[in-house]
Amino acid sequence: MRPFFTLGLVFSVLLTLSGCGPKKPAVVVLPPLGQPQTLEAGVLQYEVSLPHGDKKSRLWIYVPANPKSAKIPCLFVAPAGSHMFDGASLGDGDRPEHLPYVRAGYAVVAYEVDGDQPEHPTDQQIVDSAQAFKDADAGIANARSAIDYALAKVPQIDPKRLYSAGHSSAATLSLLAAEYDPRIAACIAYAPVCDVPKHLGEKFITAFEAVIPGYREFMSLSSPNSHTEKLRCPLFLFHADDDTVVKAEDVDPFAALVKQTNPNVTYTTVPNGNHYESMVNQGIPDALEWLGKLPASK
Repeated sequence: MRPFFTLGLVFSVLLTLSGCGPKKPAVVVLPPLGQPQTLEAGVLQYEVSLPHGDKKSRLWIYVPANPKSAKIPCLFVAPAGSHMFDGASLGDGDRPEHLPYVRAGYAVVAYEVDGDQPEHPTDQQIVDSAQAFKDADAGIANARSAIDYALAKVPQIDPKRLYSAGHSSAATLSLLAAEYDPRIAACIAYAPVCDVPKHLGEKFITAFEAVIPGYREFMSLSSPNSHTEKLRCPLFLFHADDDTVVKAEDVDPFAALVKQTNPNVTYTTVPNGNHYESMVNQGIPDALEWLGKLPASK
């Protein structure tokens, strides 16, 4: 995750800004898939600019150049690195999370999340980003749009084998997508923030509630631990003991809570690797092995 903002900056918003209302979404006309580029041997990638409202967000759609079957499973992955109150855009640094799946024979749809902000945002841009993220239901709407597009435009994707995956803040969204979209058949979450209100803190939430109506209620929507009974698909959770960004005391209770209503939970922990390297070096290989054991679609 990127460095977190100070509370002083957040509280300055209260002195300068008023609340921003959600915008009415426009009718979306799906763009064509276009022509792929060969990203590396055996990997094709399409880039799509998906319109929504007066904005556009990118999809990176990867498929194996030589798929093993006519219909292949697909993972939906958002970029990591948000502050849990804003969105994130795709960048080249996200590819190490995408390519291992494609090399193993899966399709991947990487999608952006509304509410990304510039490197040095103004107070207004902070609030605008938080509002956009809220309007997108913490990225659930972006995940849904990515799934809609993939099913409409990528015929080789198996609609019965749609999986969500993600790391850190994107792992939180992976859990939310699985909780709220029944089309998700399995979920992978590496070092997720499971209790978003606890992670952000009461003072932070109070500050944003004053400028964004309904923000406190939104916190419940955006926190996976508030809706564990909805998470019914197979779940792979991963965490490193030495993670200094997301602590075990955040993930452990969530795993225990999900297991109360979901018998198909795999929770893998490793002793080291910290927040990122553990996911790249051990988490993804373990998840691929886990995915390979899932039952085939009928």
